[in-house]
Amino acid sequence: MSRWWRKQSKAYSERRWVVVDVETTGMDASVDELVSIGAVALVDGRVIAADSIEVIMKRPTGSSRENIVVHGIGVQAQLGGTDPRDALRTFMDFIGLAPMVAFHAPFDRAFLSRAIKFYINVPFDNPWLDLAELAPVLDTDAHAKSLDEWLQRYRIPVTARHSAAADAFATALLAARLIPEAGRQGASDFASLQAMARYARWVH
Repeated sequence: MSRWWRKQSKAYSERRWVVVDVETTGMDASVDELVSIGAVALVDGRVIAADSIEVIMKRPTGSSRENIVVHGIGVQAQLGGTDPRDALRTFMDFIGLAPMVAFHAPFDRAFLSRAIKFYINVPFDNPWLDLAELAPVLDTDAHAKSLDEWLQRYRIPVTARHSAAADAFATALLAARLIPEAGRQGASDFASLQAMARYARWVH
C-alpha cells in the first residue's frame, strides 16, 4: 500500500521541522474537536513561510459564539471547510517524517492524534518538541510563561495572532530565535533539544 504520508526522505526530515498550532472547539481533547490546523516549516532553523498550510475542518454545525470569538473562524467558514479526511490527509502529506514543534505541544498532539486515528487511521508517530518547556531551560532569566510573553521577551514582531496559521508562524519565529541558543548550550539536533525540554519536567 502506498504510504502517502511518508513521502519525505529521512535525511530531509532531519533538516525540515514542522511547527504546528490548532484551533479547537474547547480544551478537552477527549470530547472537543479540531476547527483548524496551521503549520509552517523550519529548514535548518530558518522559517520558510512559503512552506506552510492552513486547513479549516468542515463541521456539521458551527462552534459556540464564545468559541468563535477565540479563533475567529465563523459558522459559514466551518460549514464550508474541508472534509476532515481530506484535511488530515493534506496535513499528514505536508508533515511527512518531519519532527513536530509546538508551544504547549501536548495540547496540539492530543487533538491531532485523536482526529487522525478517528478519520484516517494512519500512524502518527512523529517526534515532538514543546517550546513551552524548552524556552525556560535556555533562558533561565526570563519570567515568561505564555507565547505572547516569550514573543515580547525577544522583541519578535507579530502582526496577527490567534488563528492556527498565525500562531504557528509566531511559534516558528520563536523557535528560530531559540535554536541558535540551544546550539550554544550543546543541543545541536532535535533529539538533544527534546532531552533539554525533558530536563525542565524533571526539575520542576
